[in-house]
Amino acid sequence: MQEKTTCRSPQDKPAPQAINHAYLVHGAVHEISGQSATLDDALLGKLFRRRLKRLERVLAAHGGSIIRQMPQSLLASFETAEAALFGSCEMQRRCAVIPQIADTQIALKIGIHLATPGRVSTSPVDPAEATACKLSSLLDEASIVISESVVQALPASLRDKTVAVANEGSEIAAYSIDWNALPMLRATPQKKETIRESSPTPDTQRAGIIIRQGERTLRFSTDHPMLTIGRDPASDIAINCPKASRQHCRIIYRQGNYVLVDLSTNGTYVTANNAPETLIRKEMVTLNGNGRISFGQSWQQGSDHAFEFEVSLIEP
Repeated sequence: MQEKTTCRSPQDKPAPQAINHAYLVHGAVHEISGQSATLDDALLGKLFRRRLKRLERVLAAHGGSIIRQMPQSLLASFETAEAALFGSCEMQRRCAVIPQIADTQIALKIGIHLATPGRVSTSPVDPAEATACKLSSLLDEASIVISESVVQALPASLRDKTVAVANEGSEIAAYSIDWNALPMLRATPQKKETIRESSPTPDTQRAGIIIRQGERTLRFSTDHPMLTIGRDPASDIAINCPKASRQHCRIIYRQGNYVLVDLSTNGTYVTANNAPETLIRKEMVTLNGNGRISFGQSWQQGSDHAFEFEVSLIEP
């Protein structure tokens, strides 16, 4: 059973959305195996809904907004291309860990396209939405396909990871991106990010830990006393390092210090304040100043998956 490429119902018109830039994400759940035993509609619908619920939770964590939800798909918007891409990668990760039933293979297919600046159209057939819908159907597996307008809005480091795909019958160039190979950090809800660049108080400006990976930065105050890191998509910081464990380590704030606790099989490599790199396995180490953290391998061996950290604490 595969969902028909129907982008919207004329009877289901949303209220106009006044936004300057809307990167539309169309996520559709499909049964992609051609040899599985036929499942009854009730069970198949339950499997689809389970995945769509996970997509909703990702949107809440990444600043996305639901425009419309359908039985096998949803349409959402993000303010930036990067947020749309990272949110879509997290959607794929959340769905990938759901066990399949028997020989039935259910996959999430995602298309991303830039809507016309101004607002999302409420006409029965919105061109931007139709494009996002078509992009999501171009490949036969769990995928993310984006239009050229989205590619051009991405940082150069992400543009380099895109691969052109055929988009017959359309003048819009399409590109896929390997979400499973893209290093990812799980977005943190805004209420937890208490260190801000605009008008910070003296305490919140200094107290906390900053985690950086490439062009992405996460800031956590001491009010967020524990961070979980690992390949598990439910981690506070989800990573896609092949040598990392699902629950690799924790960073805990206690008694005025940040402590890294390793829980992994391959260990955690820590470099702080230009000191020699140290391997921590089933142990803990205090993090202070600034340095690097890598998972299951040295920083030099896997820099794409490693983090930089910076700790700023107020003296008691």
